[in-house]
Amino acid sequence: MKNTRKLSITMMLCLLVLSLVMYNCKKDDPLPTEPDQGKVDDLNKIEIAPVTITPPATVATTEASVEVSAKATEVNGALGGIAASGTVPASVSEAAAAVSAAVPAADLATLSAVTPATIEAVKAGGAIPADVKAALDKAAANPAVQAYLPKFTLPTVGGVTITGRVAAPAGVATTTANAAVSDAIEAIQEASDACIAAADGVYNTKKAALDATKATNDAAATTAYNTAVQAVPAVGACTDPLTAKYAALRAAVDAQVNQALADVDAAQAVLGDLYPVLKTLINIQALNAYAGLNTVQAAEIAACTAANTQRLAAATAARDANLAASQAAYATALAAANVARTALIQSCHNQGGGN
Repeated sequence: MKNTRKLSITMMLCLLVLSLVMYNCKKDDPLPTEPDQGKVDDLNKIEIAPVTITPPATVATTEASVEVSAKATEVNGALGGIAASGTVPASVSEAAAAVSAAVPAADLATLSAVTPATIEAVKAGGAIPADVKAALDKAAANPAVQAYLPKFTLPTVGGVTITGRVAAPAGVATTTANAAVSDAIEAIQEASDACIAAADGVYNTKKAALDATKATNDAAATTAYNTAVQAVPAVGACTDPLTAKYAALRAAVDAQVNQALADVDAAQAVLGDLYPVLKTLINIQALNAYAGLNTVQAAEIAACTAANTQRLAAATAARDANLAASQAAYATALAAANVARTALIQSCHNQGGGN
């Protein structure tokens, strides 16, 4: 019995000595000088997700148009032969009948008495006298008279008819991630400075690469913006060609109206009672054409300006969206890099056997 007790005490002492030896060996294991290679590889694999540079939204536009009346062209062409032939063509009689039926006698008298000076003033952009405008508006609203008038279509920008009356993203917040790294370092009681420095070196290299990728993406967004802005015409590009365009259209109306008046005056004896009616039609055509051209020209200039304003806004919106996408991709990658950095530093902790 005594021998058994002595043997047990002896075994316990041996086990205690063995435990102390193993503990001292573990405590004396060398500290890691490099972070875990697998975790280094994990950090190096982190990349910024591809960022697609989106171009500015297209600004849809339609141009203004002026459609000449086929009936007016026919009548004006027939007026020239009346004086010589002594007969009134059917197209001219038809036009006179349409105007007589559509325009009351009082309005007919007002419109037939419009002077060349009044027409010239309207052509230059002046307002139509109130009494003349009232008679003109009623006549032009009648479908029978409309058939002898040009058709004006106003321009549109972004689906809206134009009448003519008319930052860099914030930086990435890494405070939380950096705090996590600091906590990890503080929690490591036994880690070599060399290993931590190596871990930080790997992280800093990766962050520099992420920064460079973000800078490339940001530069692409800025270049796309600059290209879009440079493609937007200057203000003069709206006004100058349109001024020339409408000067030519007015000149065409001038020639048509002057010729028609001359032909009607020359055929006055043949026309008889049709003379004031046809003169009224010519005056209606002239006033309608010049006022319409003034309105449409102003609308086209306003539409051109509005479209360019929208193009600039679209370029700015696209740039901001592209920079935001670049920022978001960078922030995601950097957050992952900070998590990996924490894991690297934790791998520098002496857990025995270099683990």
